[in-house]
Amino acid sequence: MQYLLIANPENRRAAYFAEACARMGFPPPRLVPWIEALEEDTPLEREFERVDRIRIESPGENFPVERRLLELGFPACNAEECYPCLSPDDASIMTQIHGRVYFHRQWQHGWLAALERIRGAASASGVPFVNHPDEIGVLFDKHATRERLGPAGVPIPMGLGICEGFEDLAARMDGAGWNRVFLKPCHGSSASGVAAIERNRRGQWRAVTSAVLTESPGCIALRNSLKLRQLDNPRQITALVNAICRERAIAERWFPKAGIDGRVFDLRVVVIRGRAAHIVVRTSLSPITNLHLGNSRGDPERVRLKLGTAVWDEALRHCEEAAACFPRCGCTAVDLMISTNHRHCAVAEVNAFGDLIPNVTWRQMNTYEAVLEAFISRG
Repeated sequence: MQYLLIANPENRRAAYFAEACARMGFPPPRLVPWIEALEEDTPLEREFERVDRIRIESPGENFPVERRLLELGFPACNAEECYPCLSPDDASIMTQIHGRVYFHRQWQHGWLAALERIRGAASASGVPFVNHPDEIGVLFDKHATRERLGPAGVPIPMGLGICEGFEDLAARMDGAGWNRVFLKPCHGSSASGVAAIERNRRGQWRAVTSAVLTESPGCIALRNSLKLRQLDNPRQITALVNAICRERAIAERWFPKAGIDGRVFDLRVVVIRGRAAHIVVRTSLSPITNLHLGNSRGDPERVRLKLGTAVWDEALRHCEEAAACFPRCGCTAVDLMISTNHRHCAVAEVNAFGDLIPNVTWRQMNTYEAVLEAFISRG
């Protein structure tokens, strides 16, 4: 089976997939670099000829690609008038700042335009996808994802909708009678711009986040660090919430997570063609469990024994139910939370590109090999 891979060539994702193809006896994938896929003069229709399936990989970790997506997203974002955006000229001269959170809403518009171009080019040949572009687009919108999961009966945290800023968030919390929420950018990833926010009985606020605000005359920029920090200053928290909400963000009720060995945990579960497969336990001393923030992997078997077989099986079933809400995705990664009393579960995220999990196997296969095998066995 001949795969076509749309990816950043220098990224380890491309290397891992090529290595998996070799181990599974497939020819090397035909590679279309993202920077070329985003250019109008690249004949994508011709690239898609004589391949059996298309795999779209994350465009991240490549600054020229990020900049190009912002250029593509300018017309739609500019038409909305209520979100900050960069003109193509500004984007073309923009310099890379490590960790900078660049214009999420504009990026999303560019991303949707890119996915639509790929979908249109593939439609003529009828080449199928591992993950369909339309589904990927929804998965990059946390609000739209919730609107898929909730009506399908998948357990998710209660939500307050899209918040306009600090005052709006506080008012919504008052109306719901909540003192603890997670604020999440709709179009972010890897905890980019996420903040766990709480207010005590005396009305004092606290926030835990990896986001850092950098202020200059006339501009407040949001940057991600690799270190979680706690904010207690009301002015800083207000500025942080306003900056996050400026790019479109949802607020969810804080879901207290179960713990093991003095650390809270959640599960990252890769679901391949409807079946829960690779599992990573993410543990943390803070409410935010993303591993790149210095958190640690736990032992899935120890967690299974602690929860009991019934709760463990129910957790995996909820992950499969969440994945089923995206039927044209052959591989998704579901982040699942389990309550402190082990009686309830809630899906925190569903990821289109969450299968980058080194050193974890299922049935003696890594995630890339398992996806390839699943499409062999079931067409």
